Amino acid sequence: MFDALAGLLNFYYSLVHSYIGAISLLTLTVMLLLAPLTVKSTRSMLALQRLQPEIKKLQAAHKGDRQALNEAMMAFYKEHKINPLGGCLPMLLQMPVFIIMYQVISGLVKASGPKYLDPATSELARDIIRDSAPKPGGRMVELGIDLAKSASNIGGGIGKAWPYYLMVGLVVATGYIQARQMSSRQSPQAAQANQQAQMIQKVFPIIFGVISLSIPAGVVVYFIVSNLFRITQQGLMYRYDPQLKAAVAKEVKEVEAKAVELKKPKPKPKDPPAPAVGQGGGNGQGPRPTSRTGGGGGPNQRNRSRSKKRRKGR
Repeated sequence: MFDALAGLLNFYYSLVHSYIGAISLLTLTVMLLLAPLTVKSTRSMLALQRLQPEIKKLQAAHKGDRQALNEAMMAFYKEHKINPLGGCLPMLLQMPVFIIMYQVISGLVKASGPKYLDPATSELARDIIRDSAPKPGGRMVELGIDLAKSASNIGGGIGKAWPYYLMVGLVVATGYIQARQMSSRQSPQAAQANQQAQMIQKVFPIIFGVISLSIPAGVVVYFIVSNLFRITQQGLMYRYDPQLKAAVAKEVKEVEAKAVELKKPKPKPKDPPAPAVGQGGGNGQGPRPTSRTGGGGGPNQRNRSRSKKRRKGR
């Protein structure tokens, strides 16, 4: 496997005569071979993110009964055709390639001379020996960067080390963009329900940045190019993949429907009905007397008073 990868790297170098170019082409080849699996894993990951609120409900319903929860989750994944490990698959598949790439580049820049390639037939091996002169090996220099060295073991202070730290920064930045690109496509409800995954997506780029500090810069090129490939692949999938387009369109409709509902004016509270004529004002008292019914005497009562006064006067 090491010889095969070194041979492919030598082939690409013979085409472009560039260490960085050859490593980039090799990385793209690996990513294209893994593309069918990464497409499936991206679909599974997004589906899993969208369904996180439902998964939370299942966990609450079977709280305290792990066996029942596992059975319910398996049925749920089967119903929605989701592979719960799909999101981890691209990373798991790339790890062996990363290890092999690390071993190949480390072998090619051995101080005793390039390993895995024969200088008599390999242009890549001959150029490594030329760049390492007077030693038989140990250097792979391009654009003033020795791809055989890492940011942690380069000497000369920040003046010489800054290109290596810049490459490490690109690993972190592209990893963060890739994670952000994925998380920005999920609904707010799914993001709220899947806070653990959100945290993992933020931590992973930092972890790879720390790893990049101590590995050869040639392998860091592999990290950068693979991240850029995944960003491009995910962007094209969101735009052209029919399954993802349908899922995104559905989510957009749901968000728009909620926005329209929020914009509708709320009904004003109704005023309490006015009390009927002749009824109390709600204070426990009876109807107030009017001039016709009492409260100072009506016309008949006043006439009787006047008649009594006249009789007394006579």
